[in-house]
Amino acid sequence: MKTVIMFIAAAGIMMLASCKKEWTCQCTDNSGNTTYHTISNATLHDANSTCNNFEYNLGGGLYNNCSLVQ
Repeated sequence: MKTVIMFIAAAGIMMLASCKKEWTCQCTDNSGNTTYHTISNATLHDANSTCNNFEYNLGGGLYNNCSLVQ
């Protein structure tokens, strides 16, 4: 019985992690300006990859760091 409960719990966690939903990506540049990007209908992995694509580092102190906030 304990094994069955553990299996159901693990399956539930995996289903939640693969859920597609709307995510918010927050980006802050070297001047302290913050922008937000909405990423719709994406899994956590896909949303994280998309959010990372908004980052840049142009050298000379010009950069934009992004991360998911939801």
